[in-house]
Amino acid sequence: MKKFLFFYLIITLIFIPELQSQNYYITNLEKEILKLVNQKRKKNNLKPLKLDEKLNEIARKHSQDMVKRNFTSHITPDGFSPNDRAKKAGFNIKKKEKNGYRIGIGENIYETQAMIEENGIIRYYLEKPAQVAKKAVDSWMASEGHRKNILNPDYKITGIGIAISKDKKIKITQVFF
Repeated sequence: MKKFLFFYLIITLIFIPELQSQNYYITNLEKEILKLVNQKRKKNNLKPLKLDEKLNEIARKHSQDMVKRNFTSHITPDGFSPNDRAKKAGFNIKKKEKNGYRIGIGENIYETQAMIEENGIIRYYLEKPAQVAKKAVDSWMASEGHRKNILNPDYKITGIGIAISKDKKIKITQVFF
């Protein structure tokens, strides 16, 4: 029993700091993306987007799915669109407006390779969260469809989800409603 506890302690000391480091990185990257997106909206006289926990979950699951199944697309390999994934998660994609209804969510995705592995463990990042966030948002702003999502005055809430693959790719999903 003592050997088991000792082994458990060693494994915990090796892996927990790394998981905490990765979670810290992801949390800061999500905050930076929201900050930069809202700065772009402010420059265009739009109200800031507010984070929505359900949309965060939808975005996070899509990023995790892209990592797990090694793809980068708005449409999953089995054909599910952002709207399909939102409905499946129980999110009502229909919103009543002055002149009727708006149906659907917007989605931006981004992928980058930004980490270095040392002895099998991610030890440091080539880029800080603020740098990765800037690259992602700049890329979205340079793309007409992604830019429209960021600057859409009808969108009031957003969700951001990030996942990191074993080969150190960062997959970012931002959804809008």
